[in-house]
Amino acid sequence: MTSSADSFHVLSLCTATPGDGAVADRLRSAFARVTNWNALVDDAEAHGVESLLFAHARECGLTLPAGTEARLKARCVQHAHEAAVRTRVIGAMLDTLEAAGIPSLVLKGAALAHLVYRSPFLRPMRDVDLLVPAELADRAWRTLLASGFSTSGPDPGRRHHHLQALVTSVDGVTVHVEIHKRLLGAIPFVSSVGYAALAARSQAFTCGERQARTLGREDMLWHVYAHAFAIDVLRPEVRLISVADLVAAVRAWRDVLDWGFLRRHYPRLARALPHIGRLHAATDAGRFSQRLWRNALSARIWWPLPWWFDVRYGVDGPIRRTWHRLITHPATVMLSSIDLAWWKYVKPALGPGAKRVEADTFRQRS
Repeated sequence: MTSSADSFHVLSLCTATPGDGAVADRLRSAFARVTNWNALVDDAEAHGVESLLFAHARECGLTLPAGTEARLKARCVQHAHEAAVRTRVIGAMLDTLEAAGIPSLVLKGAALAHLVYRSPFLRPMRDVDLLVPAELADRAWRTLLASGFSTSGPDPGRRHHHLQALVTSVDGVTVHVEIHKRLLGAIPFVSSVGYAALAARSQAFTCGERQARTLGREDMLWHVYAHAFAIDVLRPEVRLISVADLVAAVRAWRDVLDWGFLRRHYPRLARALPHIGRLHAATDAGRFSQRLWRNALSARIWWPLPWWFDVRYGVDGPIRRTWHRLITHPATVMLSSIDLAWWKYVKPALGPGAKRVEADTFRQRS
């Protein structure tokens, strides 16, 4: 996901809401410095913001090279078709689960596309995530499998926070679905939130021709933030569509958010939000492999770029920055490296006899 500085600057500005006058002049100036339009569109596709890129260009009255405009228009048409099909599939899934007596919450982009974006095609996505009560996750997965879905990709195992992906194809569109039994995987120094509490605070939204439910506003902001910045310290990168989600949600909900609840329950997020506006001045963090010997020993891992670090830990001053630089971050990297080594190398070598260690390790970190 590595981008040139000029590309990243343009795309970071495109995480704002199209039509936002505060970024229009800066965006025109950034567009003027683009020399490789194909690379810009490639980067936009990698970050999931090609529809936003085109929307901003139109709002700013910018003239794009003919080939670039044609490519972006084609992608927007494709995303619009995919969004329409995905909406129908989500409705059918929710009907199937509801008939089986299984409650569910639609997570992240699949809900935000309808809640905070002016059109669902502006929020492309790779898959649809559904959160169900942990004790019903297996039944929900089997119910969807019996309804016509197929399995996709490897089984992540019982420890993982979601089950093996399911897939279906409708009108030329492939829709991937993940059934989540927990909102997030185990993250050092991050507390988990149970389904019951999330469901009690959930909100309704219109998904096509039916009502659906998703996380409450404050919980949604936390999930998007944590998914973008907290889940994997060994890969200090961010996909810009996640930043666009945060910007769109805060803009849409700023007058109705319970800021007191946010500061009490998600203080790291509350401290991190002011840093989001500095994204345009950041440097793309690039892509990191999942290989322990490359990541755990990388200088970038131990001393991340300032913007990513400040957002990840909600740094709001020199005392907190020093604490997280010297204590929290090194401890998180070490725990994550040990965890990665255990699950990728040690446990496979030990075989079934490692089950007790596995359970104890997980309980200590949860």
